[in-house]
This record gives sequence, C-alpha cells and structure tokens, in this order.
Amino acid sequence: MAKNRLTYIVVVVVMLLLVYLYDDAITYMALYAVLALPLLSLGLGLVLRRRLSISQRVADAVIIKGDATQYLLTVGNRAVLPVSSVRARFRASSAAISADFEEQFFSLSARGSAQVVFNLSAKYRGNFEIGLSDIVLYDFLGLFAFKQKFDEVLSVEVRPKVVDMDSLPLALAQGGVDGAQNLNQQEDYAIIADLRKYQPTDGYKKIHWKVSAKKNELISKNFQNFKRSSTTFIIDNSKISGLNPAIIEDMMMEALVSTLSQAVARQQLCQLIYLGMDEGFMQEHSGSFDFLYKQACDIHFNQFAPRDFEARFATFFNVQSDVENIVIIVKRVAEGILASVQNLRMFGCNVILLYCEEPKQDQMEKIEVLRDMDVFCVDFRRYYYV
Repeated sequence: MAKNRLTYIVVVVVMLLLVYLYDDAITYMALYAVLALPLLSLGLGLVLRRRLSISQRVADAVIIKGDATQYLLTVGNRAVLPVSSVRARFRASSAAISADFEEQFFSLSARGSAQVVFNLSAKYRGNFEIGLSDIVLYDFLGLFAFKQKFDEVLSVEVRPKVVDMDSLPLALAQGGVDGAQNLNQQEDYAIIADLRKYQPTDGYKKIHWKVSAKKNELISKNFQNFKRSSTTFIIDNSKISGLNPAIIEDMMMEALVSTLSQAVARQQLCQLIYLGMDEGFMQEHSGSFDFLYKQACDIHFNQFAPRDFEARFATFFNVQSDVENIVIIVKRVAEGILASVQNLRMFGCNVILLYCEEPKQDQMEKIEVLRDMDVFCVDFRRYYYV
C-alpha cells in the first residue's frame, strides 16, 4: 500500500508538471480525474467492505500430535463490483499451532467467493483456539485499507501420540486363584476344575453333554478361575514450573498413553489416577484402549499445586490394594516420590517410574538405588521428539 501511495503522488506531480508546461483544457481534465480517483476508490471501498461475508471451519477439529489439519476460510462478495485485493491473516492462541502461511492475499469476483486454506500442524498436545487475526479489504487503487472485524474463534484438540518405547516389565498375576468371581477373575475354558449339577443360570457352554448323557441328567462344568493382571497408572498433573512447561506436559502425556497402550495390548486391567479425576473412574477397565486414551486426553494440568499430588499419592499408598503393577509418571524425581516408591517396592509391588526432567546428581544416586531394588526407572526424554 505504501508503494501505491508513492506511485499516486508521483502521478499527481507529473500531472501538475504537465499542466504547468501545457496550459490546456485536456491537461486540466486529466489532473482533475487523477485527483478525483482516490475519492471514488474510497467510496467504493466503504461500500464493498459491508458486502463481505465470512465463514470458517476446521477440516479435523481433533488430531493426533504430528498430524496435520486445515483451517478453511470462505469469503464471499455480495456486491455487483469485484474486489481487487483482500488480505486474511491467521492467528492461534499458542505458538504450538503453526500455519504454512501467516497471511494470504486473494481477489473476489462480482457476487463471487474465494476459499483460503491454511495448513496447520501442532507441536504439542492441548486445546487451542484458532481464527482470524484480521481480514483487510483494499480499494482498487490500493491507497486505503478497510479492516473487517471477525471475532469468532474455532478450537482444535491435539491429542498425544503413542510412541514406540522399550517393552515394560509388567508383572503377571499368578494363576489358580479360587474364591468368588470378581472383576479380576475370569474362567479358563481350557481347564475343567470339577463337575456339578446343572443350575438354571448356567449357559449351554457349561453343560458337559457326554457326562449328562451317561447320567441321564444335565451336568455342568466348573472351569478353573484365573486372576487378571492389573496395572495402576499415576500421573502428576500438578502445576509445572520452569522454562518449558508445554514440553514437559506433552512429554508426560506421551509417556502415559504409550505405557497405557502396552498394558492394554498385554490384556492388563488398567486404572488411571490423577488430580481432579471423577471418582467414578476409580474402577479398573480392560479391553478398550480408546476409552482409556480419551480419559487420558481429558487430563488438565496446572490446576493443582505439587503438594496436592503428594497428598494424593500418599492416600493411594495407604489404601493401595493388590495391584501387580504401578506405573508412576512424574515431572521430576522429588524426594517424597523416591521414598514412596521404595516403600511400594518393599510391599512387593512391581513399580515402574517414568520421569521427564534431568535428575540432579543426588537424585540420580537414589534412582540407582531404586534400580538395585528392581524398580524399572525410565528417562522418557530419550523417546520424546517434538
């Protein structure tokens, strides 16, 4: 626009020079036309700016980190005159969302429309707002700019990705558990424990047809019960301090969903514990990684103080049940966490500790002590890539 104004000033100077050199009616008409054009252009611009229609949408509002989506902007011209130039500028609520172009220029035909596409990518997980920073219409001379307000925003949810990592040493429950049926026990249909008379609640699968034919009455099979292995996941979603809280949060969430994926793939019963959780989710879940993944994606950080997590962890330690595996995901290996992990290991729990910040020298020494106690300690930074 500055170049257009400079060009216009040069044209005016030239016309004044022509009037001075050639004192004629036609040079005066040309000068008047040049002086009147900006007013005409300004008037048309003021009219056209009110004839724009703007709509926006996101191709995929929910994506996995590393995937791409598109922000689609449609601008329509309801006037009978074309618009020579329009600028649309994209904005996001966080630097974690980036577009291939910050702004794009386009033109509009009479009663036409144009669609502008911004290709988006996300560096971290989270919920982000996106939209227009501004949309500007330029008059046909390029001398004036008319900014159009558009305050509507859209949201994009970026979910953590599951990364390939070394296999976790998840302990398995011992077989041959007797007693009442519960969530942790299932029947092994390959092993028949004993036979008994048929009960109306027995299914056809339990009827031993061969023995029933011999005894001339229905006989049911009692199958051997076995206990399902279980894994409890505890993540510290308290406030993150430091220079790069978004990276630490993203790293912790990738650690969580990656270890969850391993546990579900190995048919473990899984329980997820975090600050602010709905107590209705305290029960264990099996067989559905999608459910656990969605529950993990709903975890919010920075709403609780670190001491809240320490209190929650202490509560779990005091009431912890017969769980084969405990996976603990923390920002840093604090003193209280190290002591609790030692106690859990002494009670016979198989503990897996994942941390996301570089430990200090004294913390590293205590981590080595935990490893000597067969606690599987993982520095998740070696699996994390932005």
